[in-house]
This record gives sequence, C-alpha cells and structure tokens, in this order.
Amino acid sequence: MTPELLLFALAAGLAIVFALAMVVEKTPVRSVLSLVVTFFGITVLAVMLAAPFIAAIIMIVYAGAILVLFLFVIMLLNLNEEAREKDSRPVQRVLGLVSALALGGLLLGLTLRAGKPPVEPSTAGGRIPAVDEIPLVGRLLFSDYLFAFEAVAVLLLAAAVGALILSRRRMD
Repeated sequence: MTPELLLFALAAGLAIVFALAMVVEKTPVRSVLSLVVTFFGITVLAVMLAAPFIAAIIMIVYAGAILVLFLFVIMLLNLNEEAREKDSRPVQRVLGLVSALALGGLLLGLTLRAGKPPVEPSTAGGRIPAVDEIPLVGRLLFSDYLFAFEAVAVLLLAAAVGALILSRRRMD
C-alpha cells in the first residue's frame, strides 16, 4: 500500500464518517463541527487531486466563513432546547434510513461494477495549474461574475440579519 493510497483512504474515510455524524447528530453545534471535519477531509482530497486553489477555497470560504456563520446563528438562536425534544415522527426516521441504505447500496454496487478507468490516472491531466490561471479566476470573479458574487454576499448578510431578528422575537 502506497502512502498516497493510505492518505486517500484516511481522508475519504474521515470525510464519510463525519458527514454521517453530521446527519445523525442531534445537537446542531456538534453537527456543524462534524461538517468542519468533513470539509477538512474534502480539502485533503482536493490537494491530492492537484487542485490547491479549490482546496484553499473550501477551507477559507466554507470552513472559515460559512460554517462560522452557521455556528453563530445556531448559538444565537439557542437551538439546544429544540434538540432535546422527543422525536414525534418515527415513520419518517425509518423511511429515511431505508432510503439512505438503498442509495448507499446503489452507489456501492455501481462503484464495484464500474471497472478500470479508460485512461490511466497518471496521464489524465493531473497537472498543477499554471501560475497565471488563479489571477484569471480572480479577474473573472470580479468582472463577468461580479453580480453573482455580490448577490451571494447580500444573501449571507440577509441571513445574518434574519437570524438576529428571529432571536430578538424569542427573547421578548
């Protein structure tokens, strides 16, 4: 077993286990913290695929900004009280578990039946991006896609303000 394969298996396993923990966890804060570890595993996989820019974006934007916003909103709304309530929908829980197991079995069956890729991974364009590609992405983001970039910023600001308004109504 090569060190690369071992690192891949460790990062993929970490991402899968903590993604499942995020879904199964009852407290929202622990669920978000599990999502942080999931993003870390995905970042390691992106680095192994020679995509350092994508890895940096995952860590900075998702784990660094959006998940911190999630944590602040969860703590601001004080959702721990809701997590302690008894589950009143056992049928939905069973149907969800059956659906998840069926989807997992389908994906596992398709993965095992897939076989060898038509092109070897070492020759399939696994190159590191050129130095001038990252400034090109930045120029595109702030020129052609500026409206979408600003729309996302306004949406995040509206979500934070909405969470603040909801928390003030509960306190009154």
